Amino acid sequence: MTTRLDLSVRRHEGASVIVLAGELDKLSSPRFRDVMVTQLDDGVCHLVLDVTGLSFCDSTGLWTMLELRRRVGAAGGRLRLAGAHGVLERILTITGLAGAFSLDPDVPTALRAVRQAAPDAKPPSDPR
Repeated sequence: MTTRLDLSVRRHEGASVIVLAGELDKLSSPRFRDVMVTQLDDGVCHLVLDVTGLSFCDSTGLWTMLELRRRVGAAGGRLRLAGAHGVLERILTITGLAGAFSLDPDVPTALRAVRQAAPDAKPPSDPR
């Protein structure tokens, strides 16, 4: 069985937006984790997950998000979820974990919150 998860990264001033579309589960979580860790390794500590295109999230996906929230916090940054709805919103509510994440209705709102929380944040240098 294959799981379909499309991931893309967009750099914004002071943060990276990771766009997730499809299913975040046991099979796709390792790739998601790798993308997030690469952002941290590149010096980006404020991350926004655009989850509007996420159609499914299981407990492994949720655990991975919690692990990454901890790692981002240890790096001095913030992890924000933008556009949580459907299955993910229900899981966060049922488990009581909605309060563990900074939830925003959309990416522009999340990016404004990042800029307000870290007004001195500079965009990461692009080695290209």
